[in-house]
Amino acid sequence: MIIDVHVHTSTHPMHGLHTIDASLPAIEHACEKHNITRAFVIATYFPYKGTGVPNDQMLARIDGNQRFALIGSLDVMNRFDEGLIELESLARKCKIVGVKLFAGYQSFHVSDQKMFSLYALCEHYHLPITIHGGELHHCCPRDRRERGDLKCQNSFCWIDRNTDLSHPGTFARAIRLFPDVNFVIAHLANPYFDELRQLMTDFPNVYTDTSGQFLSGTEEATPEYKQQIMNELRAFLALPKGEDRLMFGSDFPIQSFKDTIELVDGLRLPRKVREKIEWKNANRLYRLGLTGGKQ
Repeated sequence: MIIDVHVHTSTHPMHGLHTIDASLPAIEHACEKHNITRAFVIATYFPYKGTGVPNDQMLARIDGNQRFALIGSLDVMNRFDEGLIELESLARKCKIVGVKLFAGYQSFHVSDQKMFSLYALCEHYHLPITIHGGELHHCCPRDRRERGDLKCQNSFCWIDRNTDLSHPGTFARAIRLFPDVNFVIAHLANPYFDELRQLMTDFPNVYTDTSGQFLSGTEEATPEYKQQIMNELRAFLALPKGEDRLMFGSDFPIQSFKDTIELVDGLRLPRKVREKIEWKNANRLYRLGLTGGKQ
């Protein structure tokens, strides 16, 4: 049994990825193939790109399918108060299992006092907060950026200006002030592995996941780079209670289920530790109440 805590879906064809189809039926088919019992799909708000799938639309897509659970989100930049009200309603109705913050893809500091009302809400409803950590990926391809022909029609790239917002160290104040909230820093904060490991050493309420380490099916996904990521994973597991704070996540369709499973396989872990990563840590953190086997 596997719980994937970091999945994205789209009704549009994917280009340059390992799959062209990231629709929910395609994801469910892939889940069956790879024994993914639960997949957490994430609502998305990308104001610079003018794209995303908000909470209500994502809920309509999963429409009671027990394979999927929703990690909600909000537009911190433009509709924070409204988004907070919506998340409170969804939490009260048990429609979400957590909240995702797109640090860097939106312009806000995770440790700004403005955000504290969201953390208090998550503390009240026992909702883990996932934060984008690590590298930011541009909206526009390199040639457009070099020409200054940006999709957002700005004279500069917001992503380039926001790189510091997704560094793990900038999250420390919020994490320290809300010790009863569990924070999941996504993607191992790649490439800021050491910075995240320090954060996890300092704060026991910080978790991470294996998601989005490379683009599956591309020249990024070399055996050498996969080995490098496995070495980083071993260093996370060596942290105090590290094996209790690392979770399986793919970032599908960026990283495939197959590649993510192979990363965990390559660690050659004892069965009890592997089960923690694959599903038991997520089951405990998100209060799913699963008992093992096919659910």
